[in-house]
Amino acid sequence: MKIMNILVLLFVLLASPFLHAAKYESLFDPTRKADPKIFVNNRILAKVNGKSITTFDVMKKMDIAFLRQYPQYADSPPARAQYYDMSWKYVLEDLIDKELILIDAIEHKVEVSGGDVRQEMESSFGPNIIANLDKIGMTFDDAAKIIQDELILQRMMGARVHSKAFRSVTPAKIKEAYDLFIQDPANAELTQWTYQAITVKERNEQKSEETAKAALRYLKEGVSLDELPAKLKEEKILGRRGKVTISNEVKNNEKELSETYQEVLTPLDEGMYSEPFRFKSRQVGTVFRILYVKKKIPGGIPSFKDIESLLKEKLLNDAVGTETDLYIDKLRQHHHVRMPEIESSLPQNYQPFLLK
Repeated sequence: MKIMNILVLLFVLLASPFLHAAKYESLFDPTRKADPKIFVNNRILAKVNGKSITTFDVMKKMDIAFLRQYPQYADSPPARAQYYDMSWKYVLEDLIDKELILIDAIEHKVEVSGGDVRQEMESSFGPNIIANLDKIGMTFDDAAKIIQDELILQRMMGARVHSKAFRSVTPAKIKEAYDLFIQDPANAELTQWTYQAITVKERNEQKSEETAKAALRYLKEGVSLDELPAKLKEEKILGRRGKVTISNEVKNNEKELSETYQEVLTPLDEGMYSEPFRFKSRQVGTVFRILYVKKKIPGGIPSFKDIESLLKEKLLNDAVGTETDLYIDKLRQHHHVRMPEIESSLPQNYQPFLLK
């Protein structure tokens, strides 16, 4: 994941409910009831620095998220109702944190242009913005305000969180992470082989071994796998009842191989043939096989160069998560916002949305 993807990912985690509800998409059933309606039990859910956050505010935020994530269900009240039920608590917490960040943005005079807002709206809702917003009963101005706040939030997160996270991930920290990485045997990559098996079956084991040895000789002389059975017949080496089969390509790592195959393949490099070996097949009994290594990717601990970008990405993700928690906790403490108190202030068994 590149740095920009990290920025986008964190913003989505903080400001939208998609990740909390996506796994429930299969539950949406637009055919459940003819023309049902969603009734909103509106009330003040929280106050941040004197500003009230209501059930309607939460619903608007969810409507934007729902239209982006599930446009195919935009006209389905049952689908929206299920989405509301699954998402509203997460969205309420997101809105509280968003208001705290917006207060911080006002204090530092952070703004976005109308052009940026319009571009983001077209990206989110397509060229027919008004028509798509009508499907969820939202005005252009309400949607524009939500998008504007999200863009400001992104900029604040970039300044307050990501810039600190990036500065903390130094080359020395990446090298330190690699030193820890190579100490864990579980991080060793497995050797992978792409190979084919040449199977020889004659009237008895001795004849099978003789034919297999002749086959190996011809292969080393340059006879192709496709030509091998015909060559053995032409030279009258393959018996009348004898059979030579060439398998399709097989890809396995060392954990997927049988003990016998692993022992045979381990010393071989790309383009090499194994010596014939006895193999007991449940289908045809004892046969002799030759393995041809078409490709080999050695295992072991990856080099620093190979995984430097992955280590840096992980360190950035961890640093962004840590800095985000610190930033939000600092804002909540400064504005005396306590989530347990907000949750306990709501009526027991409060149902903000009802489908009738």
